[in-house]
Amino acid sequence: MSSRVIAPQLDIDSLVVCFKSSVMRARSEEDVRVWVSRCIEDGILKPLGIKEVGAYEYTLVSGARVDALYGHVVIEYKAPGKLSTQSDIQRAKDQVIRYITHEAGSKAEYARYLGVIISDKIAFVRYDPRTDIWILRGPYDIRREVMVKLVEALRGLSRKPLDVEHLLRDFGPQSQITVRLVRALYNKLISIEGGSRAELLFRDWMRLFRQATGYRPEELEDLPKLASYYGIQGSVNYDALIFSIHTYYAILLKLIAAEIAYLYGGGKFYRSYIAELDDKYTGQGLEGLRESLKDLESGGVFKRLMKIENFLEGDYFSWYLDVLDNELADLVAMLARRLADYEIATPQLEPEFARDLLKRLYQNLVPSDLRHRLGEYYTPDWLADYLLNEVGLGLENLARMGEENPLKPLELRVLDPACGSGTFLVLYISRLRRYAEEHYLTDILLKYVLSNVVGYDLNPLAVLTARTNYLLAVADLLAYGTGAIELPIYLADSIMIEKQSSLVGNLYILRTSVGDFELPASVVEKGLLPDILAEVSRDLENRYSVEDFKKRLETIYKLSPGEINTLANLYRVLLKLEEEGKNSVWVAIIRNAFAPILKGRFDYVVGNPPWVNWENLPEEYREISKPL
Repeated sequence: MSSRVIAPQLDIDSLVVCFKSSVMRARSEEDVRVWVSRCIEDGILKPLGIKEVGAYEYTLVSGARVDALYGHVVIEYKAPGKLSTQSDIQRAKDQVIRYITHEAGSKAEYARYLGVIISDKIAFVRYDPRTDIWILRGPYDIRREVMVKLVEALRGLSRKPLDVEHLLRDFGPQSQITVRLVRALYNKLISIEGGSRAELLFRDWMRLFRQATGYRPEELEDLPKLASYYGIQGSVNYDALIFSIHTYYAILLKLIAAEIAYLYGGGKFYRSYIAELDDKYTGQGLEGLRESLKDLESGGVFKRLMKIENFLEGDYFSWYLDVLDNELADLVAMLARRLADYEIATPQLEPEFARDLLKRLYQNLVPSDLRHRLGEYYTPDWLADYLLNEVGLGLENLARMGEENPLKPLELRVLDPACGSGTFLVLYISRLRRYAEEHYLTDILLKYVLSNVVGYDLNPLAVLTARTNYLLAVADLLAYGTGAIELPIYLADSIMIEKQSSLVGNLYILRTSVGDFELPASVVEKGLLPDILAEVSRDLENRYSVEDFKKRLETIYKLSPGEINTLANLYRVLLKLEEEGKNSVWVAIIRNAFAPILKGRFDYVVGNPPWVNWENLPEEYREISKPL
């Protein structure tokens, strides 16, 4: 086994106290520089093992003097109160820009630098080469989430940035770890038993994948090229190969997301999910790794640390846990250790550069011709930006809307009904963040974003990618949240849920690989479905009988006999799956499928719908959707 991943023992809360006490007793810029520099050296650099990178009152080539230079992180200290007015902030920003431009030498190098302004508040300055604009973030009060950003900026001195170039080299199709893990997943998948939980998840994923992309392997000439990417020869099961590639990508996404959860929700001490996962595997072997991954796949990491209920809900791509053996465990651990070399917070520190990070990685895992034949055309950021401006969601227009009522832009409800990787949503969130910062509304922004910026997609991998991007976009805002949090990205058909008449009234029908789930339309339309499904989950966990379930419904809800019997039939199916060890995803699938009905109306619908020909859709889906 390769060397272990070790997380630094770094006390974030103590750092916050150190910074605050330093600036509170400071009377001058020099006081701030001396005392805060000690906090940085003792509280960040030493625990991270970063040595000999600090230069104080550093003289640039131009002769200008910067307060501190740590690699490519330029720190400018200001006396307390000197980030309180717009003119003070602008002067400090301009000063940092001058330092960076002189130190960088050429414009091509500007983007490698991060400017930090420290007073009784903290601000960050970064150059965006795509727009040729210097972007200021903050000033922020000195608090945990801001301290994490500073720690990550300095930690990045010894780590790889989470950018497309590095990710493709280490996790793209040319990487040996990618090829080996995809091939191992494929070999496991083609050997699973019929009727097993893993096989059911595979079949139901295929149902959705066909529906989302019009996938017909007999018509895709590029599939042999995909097999050659991963060194798979002979008679190839292309359905299984695509599912294996999606599973590999999903594992990588989940590891990145878990590291972000630990970063922003880890409490007093700086923690690393990857380091803890590696420690479990090193100390307890296969079963230790399985236990940690089960917790991850059930969403436990996100529920405990960030109060996010739905980041993972028994994901389709969790099937590998059912066949996890030493070979797979070694490869997953190897993947995690490779990821430990990266600065996971890069998208938080540099959101302008990281927005298309995850979709670019996926685009390289599958040949472009094949993706296009499947209708997968990912929207470039420039086009999404243009469309958002065209429909009236540009930053200037948001500012005009807010002139009479500053909350009006935050109250706009925006939907992407085929959100893919979440490009439109994340770009729009970045605009709301800019608006909120300029209007001092950051502390209330989260609740408006979660309520009003919503996405649906039918492709399970797209939903996971969009949730990861959404998490990256709001991670540092989650500290402002209260109670349970739901990321508003749903695995759902945005235009249709099948509805039929029956003797007991209208029914909604959700067809899956394990059978049809029927729900009373009246229960859905009365808004009772979330509570009913929560009751179903609790009762399944406690293995209540169908009769006990019916009694609970009769006691808690005012439902008709027909409604209760229909729900009891649904519970009977789910209980059987639970007893056979084939549950874990179906309640979540039902919950997600009804989001388009439950989430209400929207002010703006913006997005790039899938490019799938009608004749390529599954025949059953074409028949059901004909009335539309």
